[in-house]
Amino acid sequence: MVSLSDNFTLNEFTRSQTAARLGERVTVELTSPEYANIVTLCKEVLQPLRELLEAPITITSGYRPDWLNELIGGAPNSAHLSGRAADIVVPGMSPRSVALMIVRSGLPFNQCILEFGQWVHVSIAPMGDEPRLQVLTASKKNGATIYKEGL
Repeated sequence: MVSLSDNFTLNEFTRSQTAARLGERVTVELTSPEYANIVTLCKEVLQPLRELLEAPITITSGYRPDWLNELIGGAPNSAHLSGRAADIVVPGMSPRSVALMIVRSGLPFNQCILEFGQWVHVSIAPMGDEPRLQVLTASKKNGATIYKEGL
């Protein structure tokens, strides 16, 4: 098991129910840019958030290769494709409370999106870019995903 930080493993970022149902596995090479991004996301955002919350964080979606992103209907330019994003939940906390904690934390996130009131998408900026600190709420309207600024 590859450890990324005190509380996160690579397995958490590559676990996928969709892939498992298809008999597939999600893998990432330890020498790849995607792996480097996953490590950075853990060290700069997820582990500090875990320590701030003093609660476990569950990654519901992490790294996604192209084929998996297409299967689940992910955005074609999703930060999940490069290992720069994770969708998370924190047992015992509402997703809105988790998003508020991220926004107020001072952590270097690129995007914090409260998605459908069910989970929080948090990402880091591409290497060399400044974090945007963009805060959005995603909801569905007539089958389309709508994003609004703020929580």
